[in-house]
Amino acid sequence: MLKYNIIPKPNNYTSKDGTYVISSNTEVLCSPEFVSAGRYLTDYLRTKPVKGEGAIKFQKVAGMENEAYSISVSTDGIMIKASSSSGAFYGAVTLKAIIMQAEKTDGRAVINGLYISDKPAFKYRGFMLDECRHFFGTEAVKKLLDNMAMLKLNKFHWHLSDDQGFRIESKLFPRLNEIGSKREYAGLEGLGLKHRGGEYFYYYKQDEIKNIVAYAAKLNIEVIPEIDLPGHASALLAAYPEFACKPREFKPTCENGIFDAAICPGNEDAYDFIDKLFSEICPLFTSTHFHIGGDEASKGHKIWDDCPKCRAAKEKNRLKNSKELQGYYMTRIGEILKKYSKTPIAWNDCINDSFSPDITCQYWLPSNSGEVKRQSYKRDIILSPTAYFYFDCKYSVISLKKVYKYNTVKSGFGKSGQRVIGIEAEMWTEWVDSERALEFSVYPRILALSEVAWTNLENRRYKDFLRRLEWYKTYLRKKGINYSRVTGKSGISVSKTIYHMGEDGKEFKLSEKRREAEN
Repeated sequence: MLKYNIIPKPNNYTSKDGTYVISSNTEVLCSPEFVSAGRYLTDYLRTKPVKGEGAIKFQKVAGMENEAYSISVSTDGIMIKASSSSGAFYGAVTLKAIIMQAEKTDGRAVINGLYISDKPAFKYRGFMLDECRHFFGTEAVKKLLDNMAMLKLNKFHWHLSDDQGFRIESKLFPRLNEIGSKREYAGLEGLGLKHRGGEYFYYYKQDEIKNIVAYAAKLNIEVIPEIDLPGHASALLAAYPEFACKPREFKPTCENGIFDAAICPGNEDAYDFIDKLFSEICPLFTSTHFHIGGDEASKGHKIWDDCPKCRAAKEKNRLKNSKELQGYYMTRIGEILKKYSKTPIAWNDCINDSFSPDITCQYWLPSNSGEVKRQSYKRDIILSPTAYFYFDCKYSVISLKKVYKYNTVKSGFGKSGQRVIGIEAEMWTEWVDSERALEFSVYPRILALSEVAWTNLENRRYKDFLRRLEWYKTYLRKKGINYSRVTGKSGISVSKTIYHMGEDGKEFKLSEKRREAEN
């Protein structure tokens, strides 16, 4: 058993005799390509190098996998080996956790001898934050990124447009902010939410976006934006209604649900608009991925059925129905993104054979699992099933244990030839309107997520995870993070998801009448 409480658990480790002492005089030596890893350590250690007292060394070794690393601690020093900057960074992350837990005397940390050889189970280890419903701001996002890095999560999926708001500055299309980023705050009363009426007007300036992207990059995290298309477009169409099948007055909504606000896929001007918008947004993000939504567009399909432009597009391209028309639309949007060197991602309920195989499928809707399994042999798949990884759900529906127990093999995604690239949890924020409530929803479930995404299934034990979690709870308390103390059995119905998370360590109480209706 490894003495130190590390989450996610390293896949291979051995305890060794001897110790090594780290002090303010300990050097951290690394080559230029590993400088981010070195700084991650020195920012914590605040070392003042003095030659001759020993060192923590980073060594580049050819042939190791991209994110793999090894750590050797002996009486002679500490050696971290990797072939890539990512591997070196994760070695630094593990070593930092060890140093934080080490016995300390007079400012000197005594590290027990050990050897760790480690690499992730999945290359994509993600977390999504929805800031369309509720906006949290730069500092809250950076705090989240800090903790993601500590847990070796490497993809930050940033949901920035929806029916409830358009949250990224556009200089080419200013009405997206003047109109689309603003809503009247009403319709969500009675569930403990702080905001009661009035105007809700927030979006990120382009410089703020660039700042967050750069901050994430130093933590080996890729920021993936999402502009939800063609449905969930109330905010966009409120600003530019001419891109709907039937132009009318649209408003960014405060309500939750599925609406018929969808972009017209038969309108050629709409493609030109999206192209120009992406030409502005894509350069803000260094990620090779870009999420284009595609979910819950069925109400839009009904409008497309009656739209002359959509009917003409279906006839011209020999499309059987509006579902195939959406495939045509998403493929064209994907082609636009290719111009800006981006790989598109879309939610699974819209993906079928009419979609380009270049579009990555993000699996969220269990009722479509059969289709996703079939698609997994022809396109990349990200696993985000609602029953395990939707952190807006109350803990009695998705408990800490349920998150941890997710098994890709039992869920049908462990077969040879399947292109499953990773795991992601989602944080939707209809009922989460403060940073404290956000923390309550996310922690400690994000720690379980990190181990599911990093640690091989055969190396995971829930009781062992709980033992290691105790140290991290202490860490969260010291950082003032409002993690949940909620316990309880997992439910089975994802229909019971909408539930405000409280700031006081408790789930918000429903009325008895509503509780009876749920049950």
